Amino acid sequence: MTMNGLQGLRGALLTPVLALLAWGGTAQAQSLDEIVDAAVEATGGREAIERIETIKRSGTFVMDTEFGAIAGDTEVVTIPYEKVYQLLTSDFFTQTSAWDGSVAWQSDDFQGTVELSGTDAANLRNQAVLDWFVAYQTSHFGDVQYVKGPDEQVDGRDHFVVEIAAGGIDNRFFLDKETYLVSQIMIELDDADLGAIEVTVTLSEYEVFEGVKMATKSHVSIPDVFDIDTTYNETEINEPIDETIFVKH
Repeated sequence: MTMNGLQGLRGALLTPVLALLAWGGTAQAQSLDEIVDAAVEATGGREAIERIETIKRSGTFVMDTEFGAIAGDTEVVTIPYEKVYQLLTSDFFTQTSAWDGSVAWQSDDFQGTVELSGTDAANLRNQAVLDWFVAYQTSHFGDVQYVKGPDEQVDGRDHFVVEIAAGGIDNRFFLDKETYLVSQIMIELDDADLGAIEVTVTLSEYEVFEGVKMATKSHVSIPDVFDIDTTYNETEINEPIDETIFVKH
């Protein structure tokens, strides 16, 4: 990964919060509405999901780059659908990204603090979404479209595919037909520095927090840029947070 590549990540280094929710079930839903309903119920149900007013996740990451492996710590703080804050720290770099509900920004060791716009800002805003399937029924953003895509296979297993377009960014969710867990998410976006890129998020090791299933491990890959493995070892729900972290500084 080049220095320009690192600068151009624009908040993509961390797995979106939406990618960390797990949907598990048994019914073989077919229509988009049926898949959405099954996904919401299997995650923990609408009531449990909507009880989450704040969530803070802390853990570690290992990034594979052309310079070698870079290990560090990560933190994600979210007020669902309203604000999101992301932090990566290592001996090699520190990167902070946030969306305060109106302004998206990023700060790192290479370019200082910059305000994001276009799909860069939309990508960060989208990461404030706690559960896209709950959002399908009570949309928080006006620029979101849902489509059931053709079924596909991931690692030899049959999957439903739900395509979600939000803020000019196309997301494809792959749900295992037997478990209804999201095995993978593919995100297509146009980065200001890297151009058109495809981000692949692979999820694993789900745990239940306050009645809601969330993945504790993820693998994020951007070809020719980086691969990053993240493990969340602490999840705090509905604890007080310092909202000044979301403000550009």
